[in-house]
Amino acid sequence: MLLAVAAFLLATTRINHGLIDSPLPPGAALTLDESFYIGQGVFLFESLLDWGPALFTPTGVEAVFGHPDYFPDHPPLGKLVLGAAHQSFSGVISGAEESVLNVAAARLGSCFAFGLTVLVLAEFTRRQFGLTTAVLAVVALMIMPRVVGHSRIASLETVTTLAWLAAFIPLWTWWTKADAPTNRQAIISGILWGLLLLTKVQGILMPPLVIGWALWRYKEKAIRPLAVWGIVGAVVFFVGWPWLWLDPVANTMSYFVKTAQRPTLYVWYFGQRFADKSVPWHFPFVMTLATLPVVVTVLFGARLVQRKFTATESLMSLSAAWPLIVFAIPGTPVYDGARLFLVIMPAIAVLSARGLVPVTNDGAATGETEKLPQPRWVRHAGVVAFMVFMLFSFSKTLQPFCLNSYSELVGGERGAQRLGLEAGYWADGLNGEFWAQVPEDSTIYVAPVSHQFQLGDIQHLVPIVAQRNIKLLPFEYDPQAQRGLTLLIHRLADLRPALRNVPDGATVVAEVKYGDVVLARLIDTSQATWLSVPDWPKRPAMIK
Repeated sequence: MLLAVAAFLLATTRINHGLIDSPLPPGAALTLDESFYIGQGVFLFESLLDWGPALFTPTGVEAVFGHPDYFPDHPPLGKLVLGAAHQSFSGVISGAEESVLNVAAARLGSCFAFGLTVLVLAEFTRRQFGLTTAVLAVVALMIMPRVVGHSRIASLETVTTLAWLAAFIPLWTWWTKADAPTNRQAIISGILWGLLLLTKVQGILMPPLVIGWALWRYKEKAIRPLAVWGIVGAVVFFVGWPWLWLDPVANTMSYFVKTAQRPTLYVWYFGQRFADKSVPWHFPFVMTLATLPVVVTVLFGARLVQRKFTATESLMSLSAAWPLIVFAIPGTPVYDGARLFLVIMPAIAVLSARGLVPVTNDGAATGETEKLPQPRWVRHAGVVAFMVFMLFSFSKTLQPFCLNSYSELVGGERGAQRLGLEAGYWADGLNGEFWAQVPEDSTIYVAPVSHQFQLGDIQHLVPIVAQRNIKLLPFEYDPQAQRGLTLLIHRLADLRPALRNVPDGATVVAEVKYGDVVLARLIDTSQATWLSVPDWPKRPAMIK
């Protein structure tokens, strides 16, 4: 419980996206999708309060889920968590009184989900492998910068990770025993899978893995629990999302088809620009290794090379590898660094902690791990060394821009830049500290603009921007027609190479860096000598 509270507090330290006169330290800026998720979450939460149980009647379903303001891009559960946090804490977090939404308040939903993830992971690991492993696993998760970074923004990733963990815990517990799961165990497993489906589309990754594992382990005895699990999960998904009721076949097909057929996003990977369906197959594996703390990677590797695996560890390893394998299939859209497969991080944290089994002798609770004779001082020294390395890695999670962290395995952020990896895909560098350097009543041209609502969202949802009366306009890539203040967001997959360096004659007004890598730069081009901004070449050059 103490570690869960610590995780919650760690997340809450950096939720300030640009509040006015707030005592909260600055955090990540308003990221690209937060406005959608918060707005939809507030709509769903308020509808639930207004309608109560009647929401699930034909009249309520039509009024809420058939309303023009409802957008069924994702299932409702994750957005509902963010909306509940927003409505519960908007009056507590000051500094956004004039804004349409209080982004920092909604971010507490992700913070709470992260704390609950730590609590659930700790309890499961303690029961399976012992207290020492549980503590080490939780610490391993809490020093993963990108996991912590996502717990500080109002996106769906942290809630999805919690739902993924909850859906796999009964599988790791009951579907690894000698006998096939009972009906009760299969029902509980199915309910939790259904809740994962109600959170985000990653839930559809589970059936091939679960079916393959169960048939391999239990042969024909797996048919009954698999049928129960699948039916219960599908029923929970359908019952929990009333939008599907309006037209069950058409809406179900629409959801899954739209998930697969979405606008193309671009990825900056090893100095080249790829469309999301053309990214090299090794991207998920490289990005996982490139963003995990070195100590976690080393201990994870140590556990993999040890010969004796429990059935729980085997399924846990498969559950960590399977999403990476799916996203490595050619033609599968993949983008935004490690975001799409953050769900595997709790399993990696546990397996990393298990890498110390030869030293700690912890984890014999399953009866499948042979104890090795070790002097007490060796066990203590191993744990202390582990904790020292963990604390060294912990410092990154205290930074406001840890969403953009890279492992020392690739030389940190600077090394990742030299390798040609993305600087930052969330545009999270534009926080309150940045806008405080921008002159009041300014008109700023912005590039790149990732979606049509991005600039309006910043103007209306970042209080300091509204207070300073800053107007944002898209940069049309005509430097002669748009001279003046120009904001260059270093989302390298979308920022044209000609804009990555300061043009001759231009001056830097404000700049945000993380690990000596530029995340955003505001320049004054009034006296710049550039004549044009060439479009993307076929094979962009490496960043210098």
